[in-house]
Amino acid sequence: MKNLTILTILVAFTLNACTQDSFTEKTFHDLMAKNEDQMFLSENTDKNFVFIAGSGWKLGITDFIEQTSKMTVKNEFSDLTVNQSGGTAIVLGIIDQKIAQKENPSDVFEYKGIFTAVYAAHNNKWVLMSWQHSDYKPNN
Repeated sequence: MKNLTILTILVAFTLNACTQDSFTEKTFHDLMAKNEDQMFLSENTDKNFVFIAGSGWKLGITDFIEQTSKMTVKNEFSDLTVNQSGGTAIVLGIIDQKIAQKENPSDVFEYKGIFTAVYAAHNNKWVLMSWQHSDYKPNN
């Protein structure tokens, strides 16, 4: 009986150590709210991160942080779909953005697009691996 108890405890400990938290819409919204902090963004984005705009414009993490540090961005997300397979999460949805250069905050550019974001579990946290978006073109 003692061996069974020890075995049960070891199995429970192993399962707990290997279990990855679920990635949910709340996880996504929490991470996006923190991304305005440049330090959080640099520490929670993979070093091989790639951002691809609908025009094909492509940035790595260093250039992405440099570009976003020059602007103020307000994001609203809708129609989210979250899929998770083990330690990988993919988020699809619609993004409404209001973007202004910090040098000229009254000149606001509005953008609506569809996006795909890929996250991976790494060292007990979710890390942004890639972000791709395209112009939103609803079916009329």
